[in-house]
Amino acid sequence: MKPETREPGYFVWVAPHNRVGRFGGAMPPRTPELRTPWLWLARDGQELFLVNNTPAALREVTIWVGGSFTHDDGAASVGDNQTRATGPVPSLAAVKVDEYDDFYDLDYLLGVSLSIDSEQLGLLHLETPLKKGGLDETILLWNSGELGKNIKRLAG
Repeated sequence: MKPETREPGYFVWVAPHNRVGRFGGAMPPRTPELRTPWLWLARDGQELFLVNNTPAALREVTIWVGGSFTHDDGAASVGDNQTRATGPVPSLAAVKVDEYDDFYDLDYLLGVSLSIDSEQLGLLHLETPLKKGGLDETILLWNSGELGKNIKRLAG
């Protein structure tokens, strides 16, 4: 199965201090963000994509999707599906990571673990926090080498 991709330039990251509010007006003043995300997750409707904003292609991306939900008898885990993007992900392009249902997934805590093989970055194992209903825009790695907020680097 070939992973669904988006062409280079489909997703463009806009720094928070340059964003427009949902009603068209200016956002409240924010501290300017001087960093640029190299790897980030972007949502397009119900689909979640990994965007490669690095100057080089990613050789391979392995994705684990999972999470949990609670019920009267306790908590249960869900997911742990593995998808492998066998071909390279070109610079500025994106590859589909997951798809959410805006009704049925509202009660689930969902997250993603990624294993990214890149000539420029080496082998990275990253994990996002769980979020109810699925992830939205999430910065994984900044161009300064810092991890995004609440992103864990896993050993491996």
